[in-house]
Amino acid sequence: MLIISENLKALVEQYDVCKQALVDEFSIKIKLGNKFHSPLPSENSVVYGSHPDPVTLFSKIDAINQNLTLNPGARYIACTQDIYNIPIDYFGLIQTKGTLARLFVAITCNDGQVEPGFCGYVTLEILNHSPWTVDLPVGSEIGQMYLFKCSTSANNPYKGRYAEASRLGPTLPIFSE
Repeated sequence: MLIISENLKALVEQYDVCKQALVDEFSIKIKLGNKFHSPLPSENSVVYGSHPDPVTLFSKIDAINQNLTLNPGARYIACTQDIYNIPIDYFGLIQTKGTLARLFVAITCNDGQVEPGFCGYVTLEILNHSPWTVDLPVGSEIGQMYLFKCSTSANNPYKGRYAEASRLGPTLPIFSE
């Protein structure tokens, strides 16, 4: 069941999910934070399932001073401006704002799920599929999170491999052994 309207406002307040100012009628606003990683150019290929060191694939964390400039084909790992605290019996789903999507910019590579019990900044995989340069100002509303009630509570809060790193900012791939 999708949580909306007064129920969404009450849920956010009861569980301190995020700032009340981020609550809309049907979703929670996702704003662009000021940290990002960019992929490093390489002639090497990455084999999925292997365990490359992420520092060989991505730049060190960098700050966005005003805008994240997305040239055509650009891709970045960024994160939300705000921390989100998902209750143990709810599931979040991130989608790109419609107007931004209509410019062929996506804020997730189909990794838009936020598991029950997650607490931290949500990492975003931002891609510009368009032929245009698109500037995203820090703090701009680039997406929304929908909260769904789970059929049962999760046994434990989210403790996946990104749990600790997500409290600091955008997370690079962590390859499991």
